[in-house]
Amino acid sequence: MSNEKELASQNAKKDAATIAASDEQINGATKPCCPRSKTTVIAMIDGEEKEITLARTIYSMDMLKKGQEKQLEAVDKSKLLDEIFHFATPEIFRKEGVKLYDLEGEEIIEGTENVFVPVETSGTYWRFTFDDVLKHVQVHTFESVEEFAQVTGTTDLFSRSRNTVEKMGIAAAATGDATYKAVYELARMTGMPGSSAMAYLGVQLKGSTTLEMSIGIRHKDIPVPTRSMEEAFDLFQQICFTFTPAEAKKRYPIRAINSVMHAGGYKLETIMLALKTIPSDEVHRALLADCGSKESCISNVLLKFIIEMKQKQAA
Repeated sequence: MSNEKELASQNAKKDAATIAASDEQINGATKPCCPRSKTTVIAMIDGEEKEITLARTIYSMDMLKKGQEKQLEAVDKSKLLDEIFHFATPEIFRKEGVKLYDLEGEEIIEGTENVFVPVETSGTYWRFTFDDVLKHVQVHTFESVEEFAQVTGTTDLFSRSRNTVEKMGIAAAATGDATYKAVYELARMTGMPGSSAMAYLGVQLKGSTTLEMSIGIRHKDIPVPTRSMEEAFDLFQQICFTFTPAEAKKRYPIRAINSVMHAGGYKLETIMLALKTIPSDEVHRALLADCGSKESCISNVLLKFIIEMKQKQAA
């Protein structure tokens, strides 16, 4: 019996410790959750530069990751446009029992001077700690945390980041890279996503590389497309005829074709001929067959017709 009581006591202590750790993690108090960063910044408030403490709450965006911090090191600050930095005063959070933490995860005690809670937006999120001086600052005295959240949410509603194709266009314009130009032009010409355009051109580009290229960092190891723009467009048109224009813009038909070409060592001419001879009912069955994925279904049907074509040619 004593062993059972001791085991129960140990379990209770573990549960309590787990709850406490979870509570600290939710409130951002645990050090391991966040990279160490400067806790104060210089901001222009009421016409003068002030050293202020940036406060985080449970509603703040996640901290920068090490990889993201490294990317920012390569940014030319002279090419950054000005932003307006919005802050909330801390009183509403204190009043509603929402704890405030600095950027090192330490709780900010009540009475600490020059504490402000950033209203994080898509344009300013990275820059609260990146800019040397926050030049254009607006301090808001919200009525409640609810109003603070509503303002944040409404601003987010009107925030828009570039999609993959648009990012590739900026990367192409910022560096003049031929591969990025080809992927961007094919995507724009056909209305397909960037991932599909890459597959049609037989090239794969990393998102991190695209980001660096967009700020003018030229990479020497950008892969060269394995198909010309003309070949990629002809293949796209044939897939439109064999399937539908909507399906041709998706990734799985072209990925299936690339897979068959790579595995069997088939030339593009062979693939084009097979696509022209596949009956529409076979295509329909390939799209609807319960074989795990549309990509594998198309690969199977395509391979079947290539083998049949080869056998007829050999007969």
